[in-house]
Amino acid sequence: MRQFFIFLFICMNLNFNTKAQVVLNWKIRHARTGEWIDLGEKGSVQEALIKSGELSDPFFGKNEESFSWIEDYCWEFKSEFKYYKINQKAVLNFPNIDTYAKIYVNDVEIAETKNAFIEYDFLIQNYLKFGKNEIKVVFESPIRFQQKHKNEVGVKLPAPNDVGKEKIAPYCRKPQYQFGWDWSLRMITMGFWEPITLETIPYNKIISTNTQTISIEPTAVQSFSVSFLENINEEITWESELFGSRNLLLNGKELTRKETILNPELWWPRGHGNQKIYSDVWTFKNKNGKVIAKKTIRFGIRKTELIQQKDQWGTSYEVKINNKVIFCKGGDYIPDDIFPARITNQKLKSNVETMIESNFNMVRIWGGGFYATDYFLNLCDEKGLMVWHDFMFACAMYPGNEAFLTNVKAEIDQQIPRLTSHPSVVLLNGNNEVDVAWKNWGFQTTFSISKDDQKTIEQYYKNLFLELIPKQVSNFSTVPYVHTSPLSNWGNDEYYKHGSQHYWGVWHGKDPMSDFAVKSGRFNAEYGFQSFPEYSTLLSFSNESDWFLDNEVMKHHQKSYVGNGMIKKHSDLLYGETADFSRFVYFSQLTQAKAVSTAIVSHRAQFPRVSGTLYWQVNDCWPAPTWSSIDYNLNWKALQYQVKKDFADVTIAQLTNADQSEQFVLLSELNKLEDIQVKLKITSKTGQLLNEYQKTFTVNPTTPIKLFENELANVQEEVFIQFEYYILPLIYSNRNERTFVINDQKKETQSDVVLKSVFEVETGIYVMNFEVKNEIAKDVWFYSTTKNLHYKTNFDSYSTGVHEVRFSSNERVELEDINFQFR
Repeated sequence: MRQFFIFLFICMNLNFNTKAQVVLNWKIRHARTGEWIDLGEKGSVQEALIKSGELSDPFFGKNEESFSWIEDYCWEFKSEFKYYKINQKAVLNFPNIDTYAKIYVNDVEIAETKNAFIEYDFLIQNYLKFGKNEIKVVFESPIRFQQKHKNEVGVKLPAPNDVGKEKIAPYCRKPQYQFGWDWSLRMITMGFWEPITLETIPYNKIISTNTQTISIEPTAVQSFSVSFLENINEEITWESELFGSRNLLLNGKELTRKETILNPELWWPRGHGNQKIYSDVWTFKNKNGKVIAKKTIRFGIRKTELIQQKDQWGTSYEVKINNKVIFCKGGDYIPDDIFPARITNQKLKSNVETMIESNFNMVRIWGGGFYATDYFLNLCDEKGLMVWHDFMFACAMYPGNEAFLTNVKAEIDQQIPRLTSHPSVVLLNGNNEVDVAWKNWGFQTTFSISKDDQKTIEQYYKNLFLELIPKQVSNFSTVPYVHTSPLSNWGNDEYYKHGSQHYWGVWHGKDPMSDFAVKSGRFNAEYGFQSFPEYSTLLSFSNESDWFLDNEVMKHHQKSYVGNGMIKKHSDLLYGETADFSRFVYFSQLTQAKAVSTAIVSHRAQFPRVSGTLYWQVNDCWPAPTWSSIDYNLNWKALQYQVKKDFADVTIAQLTNADQSEQFVLLSELNKLEDIQVKLKITSKTGQLLNEYQKTFTVNPTTPIKLFENELANVQEEVFIQFEYYILPLIYSNRNERTFVINDQKKETQSDVVLKSVFEVETGIYVMNFEVKNEIAKDVWFYSTTKNLHYKTNFDSYSTGVHEVRFSSNERVELEDINFQFR
């Protein structure tokens, strides 16, 4: 009987472990106490210490300082599991390992890692035993590792954004923003961004696929590749549901085939056509007919070009999709959290939806973070959001010695085909501001770099960005590559005539805010202005007693060297001084929106001389005053609402001229000539209708139309103006509206705003009614400190009378939940 129960127990365990894939759970040995603490399926040392209660939220107050010791220690992770499939192949998959680590299976070292941007697959069946097994990952402190190895590079490299004592960021293939940035705290993580799995496979495993558009004319030609984990030396049958079967001889790990597609449905950016995504199922069989691997893939067919040629204005920088120049509008995207493991698909989805709702057609993945996930890129594919993707190098000088290049090559050989297989990825960029930093930021003097070392650093740049990366891009992809952004510096009139531009003359220089309208590059890939987040986000990292600019908590969260002073300087000029911090927060958001809007409208109005506008920045990695338009908690700032209006395919916007005068223009990105009817109402600040006009304009997609210049020229007093505009034929769904206040007196209004009612019209959708009394209410901001509300429009001005706005919320909302400010 005893033997029977032992047999039954073994059978139960065999059955329990028949899953093809098991997710591992981890514990961490505390580097100081030696105690084991729970981590879970993924995360970092810091997250485990927060979870255990030893450390508090690093975002609150100045708690960041209590985490600084962690980066100086080495940390051991372990996972224990039972395994009974001894006669089958077992693959240990690490989507990433951050960063310097040795991996042990049952105390046998199987690998050493040095790159957080590489996915690792290890065949480990020969190291496993029947029953209980253990995997250890021993992380070495990046600080300690580089203390031992950075001299191998031969020169000391400038690293202005590394705020640690040891400036090691450029030597590490690890997210650069974690070393400290002017919008980020310092947090040197060690751990895993994604769950680690142990997978049992019968034959082989597909580790990557690659789909590239070779041509679209006269018929499309698409290249398909697949890479296996293990070498195969025999004839393979590649079955495709779309293209049929092919027998191919494979001697190695990679198979490639090309297919011609008649009458292809092309992938287009949002606003320019449909986003056709093809789906196919690939099945691979050996010569005996056994299935060795199977994969479902998605792909799009599109041609992408970067046009850089001399023209009447200088040197162009145009993104061309399917032979059509696309005016690119969007923003720069940074990591969504200082802890990559905390970033959820839901947050990524929310931000992509925000960008689409805000009329983006492009997002730039900035080079100081990490590569975009397939989940994020799939969303971009589906929504028509073009992706400009940097390689992960930013604002420093990098090694170019053999060991570093070998490490980077392994990284980009994975990332290039993965990224560019997505039709949304239309441009690859070698680095963020590395070239412009070397030529303009004074590294040579600041870091006392000798002439010989300067030559070495310049050769390293050439080795990495002008030789290795472009060679590998051409090996794997048809997507265009440029070695750096920007190609042209700001500060000299000639610079604005050529290539990509990062304009920082207002924030880092002494330019007036109106220069956002007149200093425009050919493609504006960065420009921006900071603001504080809304009150609910402020309360997540501070107490109301901390709410003044000289407070230590506020200064700690402001990582820019000119930050709070620069915000105050320009908000005082635009809206007047205030001693009320909550009022200052409101003014800061209006100032940011005004700054970026000034640039966007100017850029759009200058097409085709200007071919793109990407503001800095869309999102945040922690709650703080930054350049973001969406704060860390996903609240829209005034800027996001403004961008939504300014980026609309057809919009009426306020254009600032070189003499600082302003006028109204009708901007269109429609694909053909359209007749648009525009109505203008001019109302006194107390609500009296002064004049009303109506005109119909035939709109050319490339030419802004000036609106009602003569009618508005003689208006001297502060007035409220309302534009209604329709694409003809006239139907209500074509109706659009924008309101403005002109001749703004920049003083407190005598208006009164009264909330009347709020009610739910459908699940999660609310209508709020309010009345404006006495005179104009300018830039009315509706918000809640307790509920997450998302308004269809916000920070608008209103004439006297009763109005309504719509908003959405996942929570029940009552009238008392809503607050407001206005001027």
